[in-house]
Amino acid sequence: MKRMLLLALAVAAGGAQADGFTITSLNTPDPVFVTSGDAVPVSVTATPESAIRRTTVLLNGHDVTSALSPSGPGTVSGTVHGLQPGINTLEVLRNGNDKKPMASLKVSRARAPVLACSTASFPASALPVPNTAITSVAPVAATATVPAHCLVIGTINAGRVGTPTPTPTPATRYTYAINWQARLPDAWNSKFHMPGGGGTDGSVPGTTARLRQGYAAAANDSGHNNGLNSDPLAGGSASFGTDHLARVDFAYHAIDVTTQTGKRLVDLYYDEAPQYSYFEGCSMGGREAMMVTQRLPSYFDGSVSGDPAFRITKVGVWAAYEGQQLAGLARARDLISGFGVPYANNTFTNADLQLLSNAILKACDHLDGLVDGMVSNPNACTTPVVAPQINALKCSTGKNPTCLDGDQITAILNIYGSGAPNSHGVPQYAPWMWDAGIAGCTSAADCNLPGATNINGGWRSWNVGGFNANFVPHVTNASNGALNFASLGGGAIPLLFATPPILPAPTANDGLANLIMNYDFDKLAASIHGTSSAFPVSDTDLLNVDATDLSPFKQHGGKLIIWQPQTGGPFSPQDMVNWYTDMNRAMKGGEDNFKAAKSFARLFLMPGANHCGGGPATSTIDAFSPLVNWVENGVAPTRIVGTAPAATPWPGRTRPLCPYPQYAHYTGRGDINSEANFVCRADGDDAGDDEGH
Repeated sequence: MKRMLLLALAVAAGGAQADGFTITSLNTPDPVFVTSGDAVPVSVTATPESAIRRTTVLLNGHDVTSALSPSGPGTVSGTVHGLQPGINTLEVLRNGNDKKPMASLKVSRARAPVLACSTASFPASALPVPNTAITSVAPVAATATVPAHCLVIGTINAGRVGTPTPTPTPATRYTYAINWQARLPDAWNSKFHMPGGGGTDGSVPGTTARLRQGYAAAANDSGHNNGLNSDPLAGGSASFGTDHLARVDFAYHAIDVTTQTGKRLVDLYYDEAPQYSYFEGCSMGGREAMMVTQRLPSYFDGSVSGDPAFRITKVGVWAAYEGQQLAGLARARDLISGFGVPYANNTFTNADLQLLSNAILKACDHLDGLVDGMVSNPNACTTPVVAPQINALKCSTGKNPTCLDGDQITAILNIYGSGAPNSHGVPQYAPWMWDAGIAGCTSAADCNLPGATNINGGWRSWNVGGFNANFVPHVTNASNGALNFASLGGGAIPLLFATPPILPAPTANDGLANLIMNYDFDKLAASIHGTSSAFPVSDTDLLNVDATDLSPFKQHGGKLIIWQPQTGGPFSPQDMVNWYTDMNRAMKGGEDNFKAAKSFARLFLMPGANHCGGGPATSTIDAFSPLVNWVENGVAPTRIVGTAPAATPWPGRTRPLCPYPQYAHYTGRGDINSEANFVCRADGDDAGDDEGH
């Protein structure tokens, strides 16, 4: 059994630890960023308590132990002076003769720019990427939430004319540019941050999220504009898929050149290159966060990937399978819209989905050792375990709110468990994890009761679409609402994932859903691997980021945190577990443990959570601070604490999210709504074998 480790006082405060020593910053509001002055308050602890008397503390190699005094058993605290602008290193030595730090902590002191916030400070000749133009440079005054900074806006390869569709559209719809922006704070922490996008991108994501922490930031629209590059006869905003170079920009090139440009702007403005660089995103941004670890392994020191679209073309094939399964249900019920399209939205009511959620809980809630409305042991919650509970829901007579029709049961078992097989029975994607977040409750008021109305709709918005109580078959001109195969996915599947693009793909009159529901599935599944003279690389090879040899990123010192909702929406959580397992094996990990993968990449499953959060889950997390602590101080995250938001049956509940394959185990003592009473442990671990508690 491993010896229990002493937790740092706060993950956000950082601090490496070894043999019972910790060092923690007490600075506020940001523990590791000092915006004014040259001092930082710190606390140092030691176990056993007597060891604190011999401890030596260094700041950038200089002894500052005299600034600290006893403040509790085994603890000394005080304010350390002498921070230099930029990154500073605090180290704890066992004694004055030791050379190896027992704990360390990086703290940034704000660095000011050396140039004015003006166009003259950023000449085109100094920028690293050809055809880069800066269109605007302006100082931005501080507000209550955003600090003062310099906003730089520009383009790369503006005016490139791409390949149009054979539809009668203006040339401007196929004229492209990589639009980017950078924000350079007046008080800089010597680091660089890039946020990822979402959907099929097409707009510059927000770049202010980390400014208060002192990060310089840059982001881009991935090389197309949702407003300008949109063809209603070619998948709407996905029409850029008709142009190979636009696909390349979207896949990785826009991030490549924007990162180069952003870092050069930082170097010019502060006369110092970033000391650490981080990427962060969810959904398509999560795919991009994985992409940089594979295609650009030396660009970023750490990356946070939330619910990533990492095998997005295969997701598109699965979404088409799902749409066709639901179309069958709609036709059997004469749920045909005024457009003549099967209307999937009404194939399941909210009550139907809650029946499924409750069946999953009945089958699997107890498998983690605690009945608490969450499935924390998903590996045990398999289709053979769940299917009997779902089959038991079959109506014995007519359909009513307490039961499901047989074809509804067949469809949901196919959607979740089959992996979207083609006509030869070959799965085209992964099965899904069974999780209560398929519906779940948004309050405790009528949770799990017949006729309950407070039902989370995150899963249904992606997979079925919102129920329309006013729908009249063959009369109501209502479009399918499922994001997976009707709107967002409905454009991306034929235009971006298929090669050559499937045309026409009209957006009007529910045209995209109609196309997906009726297209030959085998032909569609094969199209994601297609190439041609106009498209020399398939979009599967361009977009999917499922490489398992991450040696270059690991050798660079890179760290990756992935957080994966167990319910999700568009992406299979099981597919992520499968990839992580394969990656561990490729990185020479053993069959019985994940030490190879966990040395630089950790996967945290989030029970109950929908796409990028929400749902009946402890889904409010901070995965970024643990990443920074891991990169800069060498402290690998052994748990990430999640908090349940208001729209759950247990607002304020906390749980540890555990590094896979561990999951949260109740200790048997104390409040089940407090993460302090749970340990992270994998099946087969010793009872006390918790890395983080």
